[in-house]
Amino acid sequence: MSRLHYVTASDGWLDALPLGNGRIGAMVEATDRSTVVHLNDETAWSGSVASEHHAGRVDAATAASALAAARDLIERGRPVDAERELTALSADYSQAYLPFGRLQISLPAGHTVTERWLDLARATHHIRGAGVEQTSFVSAADGVLVHRLAATGAARLDVTVGLSTPLRELSRTFDDNGLTLRLRLPADVAPGHRPDRAAVLWEADGIDPVEGALTVSLRHDGRLEQTPDGALRVVDASEVVVLVATDTTFAGVGRAPAGTAAAAAARCRARIDGLAPLSVTELAARHERDYGALYDRVTLHLPGPPDRAGLPTPERLRQAAAAGVPAAGFDPGLVGVLFDYGRYLLIASSRPGGLPATLQGLWNESMRPPWSSNYTLNINTEMNYWAAQPVQLGETALPLLNLVEGLAARGAETAGRLYGCRGWVAHHNTDAWAFSSPVTGDASWAQWPMAGPWLVRQLDEPRRFGTADADYLARLWPIAAGCARFCLDFAIDLPGGRLGTRPSTSPENLYRRGDASVAVGTASGMDRTLLRELFNLLPALAAESGHPHDPILAEAAAALARIDGVRVDTTGRVAEWGLDEVEDDPQHRHLSHLVGLYPGDGLPEHQHDAVRATLDRRGDDSTGWSLVWKLCLRARLGQADKVGDLLGYVLRPANAESGPHAGGLYPNFFAAHPPFQIDGNLGFVAALAECLVQSHTDVIDLLPALPPGLERGGVTGLAVRGGLLVDLDWADGALVTAVFTARPGVNAGTRLVRVARPGQAATIVEIRVEPGRPTRVDQPGH
Repeated sequence: MSRLHYVTASDGWLDALPLGNGRIGAMVEATDRSTVVHLNDETAWSGSVASEHHAGRVDAATAASALAAARDLIERGRPVDAERELTALSADYSQAYLPFGRLQISLPAGHTVTERWLDLARATHHIRGAGVEQTSFVSAADGVLVHRLAATGAARLDVTVGLSTPLRELSRTFDDNGLTLRLRLPADVAPGHRPDRAAVLWEADGIDPVEGALTVSLRHDGRLEQTPDGALRVVDASEVVVLVATDTTFAGVGRAPAGTAAAAAARCRARIDGLAPLSVTELAARHERDYGALYDRVTLHLPGPPDRAGLPTPERLRQAAAAGVPAAGFDPGLVGVLFDYGRYLLIASSRPGGLPATLQGLWNESMRPPWSSNYTLNINTEMNYWAAQPVQLGETALPLLNLVEGLAARGAETAGRLYGCRGWVAHHNTDAWAFSSPVTGDASWAQWPMAGPWLVRQLDEPRRFGTADADYLARLWPIAAGCARFCLDFAIDLPGGRLGTRPSTSPENLYRRGDASVAVGTASGMDRTLLRELFNLLPALAAESGHPHDPILAEAAAALARIDGVRVDTTGRVAEWGLDEVEDDPQHRHLSHLVGLYPGDGLPEHQHDAVRATLDRRGDDSTGWSLVWKLCLRARLGQADKVGDLLGYVLRPANAESGPHAGGLYPNFFAAHPPFQIDGNLGFVAALAECLVQSHTDVIDLLPALPPGLERGGVTGLAVRGGLLVDLDWADGALVTAVFTARPGVNAGTRLVRVARPGQAATIVEIRVEPGRPTRVDQPGH
């Protein structure tokens, strides 16, 4: 059974365990004296749609003058001065995703935690203690959190249920079996890198923030009392069931809040009252059916020593990290747990109809969270969804389409006003209000108007995997076409008839120019690759969405022929900017110039040596998400040994003493940037899938980068581009059997499959997969 297992009480938020249904997030902190459930609601964002230009809107004339001056200065070799000009384009900052409330359940005197675990297969949290057992889950089927306390033996329950919030509490009302808080979010929350601004402002002219409600309702067989401090006490009960509902006035991406806290409270109450006919057992069964329909699509089996599987999770991690042998080989099952945990977290944090997973997924405890717990579009938001298609969780990526639709709508005005371009633009940060401007800050991260092409590339994955329906394609086409229009207008003519971007950056990295560290230049490696990826995908997307003759296709084709691909510099590495720039930080965490290898369409074989040299110079150790990107890149290169090395950095306890850019895992297995970021967890799923199956070319590769220590195992349900699913079994590092099936309605026809063989040349076989008829591939000799 795949689970996170502990035999001690929780030691803070990073030792609490997460639950979620895409809307409500909960971190369950189990201590001897109380169980604390830290609550989030995905719509709890500071500010409003008016926040982006609250400090003033850059006018078109000012923007045009600054952009023209910056382009001229870059051409004349004065990038430092160009960056100074570009500050005129910036708005202030995006808003923050915030905590919503805190449920505290005080336990009977003498209670101690003896065991707690998170069952990943059922999305259920368990706490076993003296005289009481607790079970909790957050149901997507019914939209509530359920926490059950049951007395054991002859014990009776005497528990106090308190509810608090770091938000502004508008009112606290009681009814026969519960209480409701009405809340208001702040008008503004400044990011940590803006110490010149107040951390939290509750009032601001022109900003009408989100309001909301948090309702707790109790079911019990004891006696209910209201305490003087506004809590609820249940005495002499054998069972207490706590139901929690949340709601807000958030009305959608890029839209002003609508309604009142009172209306949100009424919706919370109605949701809970509607569940009155259902027992807690029935609620649990409905939750497990809904969750299992997603989670059970893929299974991974990586057998290891049985004695290690029974150890508490932190001890397993400690032993694997200290073993002196590859961590994956010491405890293969731990790799499987992290894979399953990533799938669990994706299901828990992102569901259809809602908002995408933020930098922290669905879980944030801070009123001034790291990087505002927002959407960082220069890698992290996209990485959150890399695994969605390979592990058949495409529904979880639909919120990303919602966000980008909002960005395209609001970013159209930004594109015209700041750049004089058609289409729409987005930069490196956004929020639930669809912030689309460059933020105020260093040009290396602020002045990057290329979020659109990367988002479109990610949103095109369902079409490539054969899961995009007509409605999805109809929504995606105007987004992609609008993005292309912006890119065509933003690009400028370069010497030799070439086309490229100016200003251009390689996100968050700098290069040396004399004594200065600078960011801006012309046609960075990432910009060129993203433009090529965008223009290359347009024809197929246009054809499948019913727009085969759109005039944008001819414009894009003409531009594509003029955009350089990957350049190899004089050192034999992939050029991050032009050809002669030297990076300020050779071990920088971002790998932007390698985006074409992964998650892009791949690079020609003759450029792989340059990619390897580039990765070697970057080094292995880095932030959690950077380790994941390196895993994906090394897998695409077929470097199984390097994959094994990188797994060692992933499978280690996070340690603050290792520095600000060293990843690992916190006690609750959240991935460390540090601090915690969800992308390292969600991206790990994609990285391991890439080691097992690759399908970005015309050939399906099986076991292309199986790392040392994982020589034996099996997986079912991995998705392949073109509408196929595959089950694999392998032993001694070689394929035993692969079984391909076509998704319903897909006629995959004939495909080529390459089978890796340890110490031997790979073999290529041709298969034909017909609807309803599995096709089997066996390794010769098995």
